[in-house]
Amino acid sequence: MQVHRINANTIKVSMNAEELKERGITILDLLGNKDEIQKFFYDILSEVDTEHEFTKEQPVTFQVMPSNSGLELLISKVPDGEENPKSNKDDPLRQLLEGLGEKNFKPANADTIFGSSNGKSESSKEDLNSNRRIFKFENIDSAISLADALVVPELASSLYVYRHTYYLDCAFLDSGFSEIKPSDAWVIANEFGQGMTEKEFAPIKKMGKCLIRQDALNNLRQYFD
Repeated sequence: MQVHRINANTIKVSMNAEELKERGITILDLLGNKDEIQKFFYDILSEVDTEHEFTKEQPVTFQVMPSNSGLELLISKVPDGEENPKSNKDDPLRQLLEGLGEKNFKPANADTIFGSSNGKSESSKEDLNSNRRIFKFENIDSAISLADALVVPELASSLYVYRHTYYLDCAFLDSGFSEIKPSDAWVIANEFGQGMTEKEFAPIKKMGKCLIRQDALNNLRQYFD
């Protein structure tokens, strides 16, 4: 573990994958439990703050920046006179999800990934059956808002991230729609995200990172409740 003092108020901690493994932690493990995230962050702080300059009485913020070898953690004091940031924007889990969207993958030609249609899909129904849709979100907040708005037990979902953009692969498990019809669900989803085709999603799924493989919508509701 490498520790770099950026200034009097900020410490940068770098950990590689092996060091995370020794602690029994992976980045995706941290997505499952808010308490675990907070404990992990403060355990690191207690190890690196050998001079006890970051007291318990003074609020701190944590910013996670995944790297190719592991992760980097910025620990910063909140300046005197500023409120401790407790809004959703500074939620450690939200920061982790957003940090996972860093541009770790750079295709040779972005048009081969996102197309050259200025972000507009030719048809969100193309090559997808009526029970499945894929949606693109500009930020994690939009995906969370959809999770709150669309509560359907029969709807399976997986969440992916690629270059700061989030993707939700949704599919109804069977044809016995007790809560809502797929067509109505897709109308709701389109209020928060943009539909895309399987062809457009294929390279994203291959090159991006799967954050929540099963029951993503329900898990997002639980994480950010």
